[in-house]
Amino acid sequence: CADDDTKEVPAAKEEEEETFGSLMRNCKFTQMGDPVGRVVVGKIYHVIDNDLYIDFGHKFPCVCQRPRASQEKFVRGTEVLLKIKSLELSQQFLGHEKELTLLEADCQ
Repeated sequence: CADDDTKEVPAAKEEEEETFGSLMRNCKFTQMGDPVGRVVVGKIYHVIDNDLYIDFGHKFPCVCQRPRASQEKFVRGTEVLLKIKSLELSQQFLGHEKELTLLEADCQ
């Protein structure tokens, strides 16, 4: 066995850990800038009467009214277009000094 014929096999690259900063820079919502007024795609994950609970990939889902026209199209699993009005609804309630979140976004 000749030593001249052997080749070194490069060591497998260790998976590089992504930092919080790189995750933030590469996040689609961060790259979008100010989301108010933007149109995004969401998916209906729950329906109660005429309320559609829609996940669009942010901290909170939004709750929208089912449109009167073609109601049968808006069922669980359907992808819909949303116009973002506010990413987090919050209000100052009577007796509280700070605003409390309603744990949902405001979209159309």
